[in-house]
Amino acid sequence: MAKEIVHEDFGEKIGGAKKDLWAARGLYVDDLLGMNEREADKYVKKDNVWKKPDYNALIQSGVPVDILYFRKVVRDSLNASPRYLRSDDTPEKRLARQKEYIATVRQVQEAVEKVQTIQEAMGVFESLIIGGGYCERISHGIGGGYIRATPKGRDNPVITDKLVNALYFRGMQDFDRKIVREAVKKQFGVPAEQKVPRGYDIRFNDGKRTYSKNNDWLPDTYYVTKGYTILKTNFATREEALKWVQDLSRQRGASGKQRFVPQQLSRVRRTGPDYRGKRDVIGQDYLDAFAFRGGEFGNWMTQNDRRASLNMGFDALKDLAAVLQISEKDISYQGTLSIAFGARGSGNAAAHYEPLRKVINLTKMHGAGSLAHEWWHGLDDYLGVKMGAKGFLSEHSHLYEPFKKLIETMKYKPETPEQAAARTETQVERTRKNAASWLDSAVLTPLKRAANDEMHMEAYAVLREEFLLGVPGSVEQLNDFKKSVTGRVIPKSERDRLEIFEHMLSGMQTQEPPQIGRVETDFYKNSIRMGKECEKDGGYWESNTEMTARAFACYIKDKLAPEISDYLAGHADSAATFATGKDGKMEILKAFPEGEERKAINAVFDEVFADLKREHFLTHSDHPQTLEETRPVAAPTPSRMDSMPVITDVEQLSLFGGEKPSILGQLAATKEQSKTPAAPKQNKTHEPEL
Repeated sequence: MAKEIVHEDFGEKIGGAKKDLWAARGLYVDDLLGMNEREADKYVKKDNVWKKPDYNALIQSGVPVDILYFRKVVRDSLNASPRYLRSDDTPEKRLARQKEYIATVRQVQEAVEKVQTIQEAMGVFESLIIGGGYCERISHGIGGGYIRATPKGRDNPVITDKLVNALYFRGMQDFDRKIVREAVKKQFGVPAEQKVPRGYDIRFNDGKRTYSKNNDWLPDTYYVTKGYTILKTNFATREEALKWVQDLSRQRGASGKQRFVPQQLSRVRRTGPDYRGKRDVIGQDYLDAFAFRGGEFGNWMTQNDRRASLNMGFDALKDLAAVLQISEKDISYQGTLSIAFGARGSGNAAAHYEPLRKVINLTKMHGAGSLAHEWWHGLDDYLGVKMGAKGFLSEHSHLYEPFKKLIETMKYKPETPEQAAARTETQVERTRKNAASWLDSAVLTPLKRAANDEMHMEAYAVLREEFLLGVPGSVEQLNDFKKSVTGRVIPKSERDRLEIFEHMLSGMQTQEPPQIGRVETDFYKNSIRMGKECEKDGGYWESNTEMTARAFACYIKDKLAPEISDYLAGHADSAATFATGKDGKMEILKAFPEGEERKAINAVFDEVFADLKREHFLTHSDHPQTLEETRPVAAPTPSRMDSMPVITDVEQLSLFGGEKPSILGQLAATKEQSKTPAAPKQNKTHEPEL
């Protein structure tokens, strides 16, 4: 009986996965030993060192509200990340600064969390700041003294004026003003359902100091304000006013953004060469064929899930190498890339690339279809490092001319003749409007004061029209006309400006067919709209990084045609949602390239990959090797898998017959199912990181 294959992590350990992190307990100095430079820069943050407390739970446990608010004020006063000096110009110096930041934040946390009384809170400044040597008291004669930072305090990445001010109290009254009253004002510790939304206020009308124009403001009622504006009056109780303002805040405060949920692939189709010879691949095949640095599986993935993911990923990566005509070793960027299946999750993302560890993660359920998108992110990062960019090359496209052309082609396209004509006409009308405004100010206004009669107004109208048509000498005629009526010429500064307008307007009358300019592509405009419609914003959808990745997935899908590789690029055309158009009707908003724009972008991708090969960043290769060529020994046949269907190139079948459904059971449709129409299945929603 053949030994059953057990699929485990392979190659080098990727490290840094969420299952290995310090997320629960917070960051300590020793945790930096397991991080590289980019990870330390990302993770050494206040929220990762001093985890945000659950203040409501602490209040429920009996900790006084004033003490908790004191802790909050101190914690909020800390820098979100280390304060680096100009002299911190080497990795070693930055690491030392990060260690000092962690140690000092921990020191402040320990001192503050020990506080149980107001007296203890007022003593933290003396014990921590003065006693710790960060500040010192300086005597100043009869007038008293002052406090100043020591060299140790000035050099520390945590000790700031904001922290010192948060800890320093002149006495009980100062503590009451800065802590007790502020806690009440900020509604600290008040349950969410009882809070008045920020910016609003609920007040009581006693009928003595209020006035209503319509005499309809009842005394002994409550009213709601925002700033100096009264929004609504005559609430019988405070509870009624609170409910009303909370509802109002939810309506006004809602972003109106929907969650982008691309439809989960109902099946994972593939047509094309049989690279595996209908055999199952193992982790070692990824190392041998693609030179991956390593690979991981999520702890919750069954052996069948792992087997299925390995097979589908292997086929997809072979398809990618074939369609780009690059060496299979280039798939891992010459051994720098790792891959993870169902591990290292990132919220609701279907797939994501981690630049810190240079790893592509495809989730167990929804990663199918996004491999090309994430592979581009990895290449973008790899080339950024190679070309000296601090980040993805697409965000520094000026460093590489083909990328610069790619970004330009994605975002802009030539105008049509009709668009150019309309733009020119708009510019002419705008210039005429500005010229008329300047002329009326210089001539018409003083003309009305001197002789506001019909004859002079008609004469001015004729001269004005000649000026707006750009007739040479019209400004001089207007100047003479004004002098004859008012006794004064047009001031030289205004006359100079009018002569500039005369020259411009004259040129517009004899202008040849308008030059073709450029306009934003639909892809770019729709990407901007997508950011306004969907939850992810902050420039995510229209960023160079994401637009190039979405365009690359479309490029791969088109290059593969007529062959299909859903695991590689099945989600290429999925970045679409319903949105309300200018006419108020629902329309489909697509944040991926189509039509002529797509053809133009694809052509530039061809140029990019041709140049990358010329510059030896990638290596040309006509045909990927088959599994038989890299591992000619026949794969073991596990006894319990004898009755299971083999994953073929044309379709993906479910490998599960037991209780737990597999990835294939949820993403693929069997050949029999494809023949027999079935009731549509409700897809689970998710938010991919496209």
